[in-house]
Amino acid sequence: MDRIGESAKEIVEQYGRDGFLSSDSLRLAEFGVWDRLTPGVLLTAALCLLATEEPAFAERMAESGDLVLSRLITGDFRALELNADDATMSWQRAVAWLSEYARRPSATPDTLDTLLTQAQELWSEALQSGEMTRSGVRDGESGPWDAAEIRVPSEVERLDCGVLGVPRLDGVGLHPLNAGGRTVGVIVDLGDHALSLQAFRVPMSPVWEQVRPKVVQDIRKQGGTAEDAESGLGPEVRARVPVVKDGQHVLQPTRIFGCDGPGWLLRGVYGGPAALAEVVDPRAYYLFTQTSVDLSKVDGPVDMTQEIAELGIRWPDVEK
Repeated sequence: MDRIGESAKEIVEQYGRDGFLSSDSLRLAEFGVWDRLTPGVLLTAALCLLATEEPAFAERMAESGDLVLSRLITGDFRALELNADDATMSWQRAVAWLSEYARRPSATPDTLDTLLTQAQELWSEALQSGEMTRSGVRDGESGPWDAAEIRVPSEVERLDCGVLGVPRLDGVGLHPLNAGGRTVGVIVDLGDHALSLQAFRVPMSPVWEQVRPKVVQDIRKQGGTAEDAESGLGPEVRARVPVVKDGQHVLQPTRIFGCDGPGWLLRGVYGGPAALAEVVDPRAYYLFTQTSVDLSKVDGPVDMTQEIAELGIRWPDVEK
């Protein structure tokens, strides 16, 4: 195994010795980092692989009452609640299952090595196959959704902002995006990164193909860099946008993506140090593809003279 695999093994063995994840192991794992292979990503892949190859373990994990683990082993992005600082115990339980598997009576000295090696191969194959970057928006299984569609997953808890229904993730903050004296979108605080979501009324779809070149041109005029790209969120713009941070003018890595719906365009802007990674942050992917748009709930007037009209949203009192 390489250094990443050895670090992942060290974390599992430390848990096996002490019965909990030490602060050193939590730092080494880098749980919540998804733009590159880390020990935490490898442990997550190993858990998914274990759930696939050992149905008995998967059944026991599902019966454990840990909803986060149950979601994780089925590939549900809502499991990314694990990224929250207050969800350490879920990571503890995830590593606990791997430790139990490696220490079971039928295990051999190389059981854990074999699982981690296979998990790393699985991750590499997924990247090379393009599966991790294949577009998955409005493909029948994922949104963004129009509120009138019967396929909108009802089990997803969403913040009702009128025209926007934004999924909730534990430990993730939602804030209003204000412009021109009104609220026009939602900002999702993801720690070192942030995602903004905004809906527009359009006379006819699709328009994102026409909008992207204008986005590229505007960013370049501001002194930034921008280019067209493709990811799991479909056609997008990858840019470095001029911003002022801590009094300094810097170019912030920014990913701008959009999705056409019936009479609307949903735009997402994701910024932060790892925003331009080939693999989309699963939190951003989940939030964008599980957002619903309801044009019947637009808050305030709509400027119908504009080909692409910015829509006002209603910010819930409970979130103020």
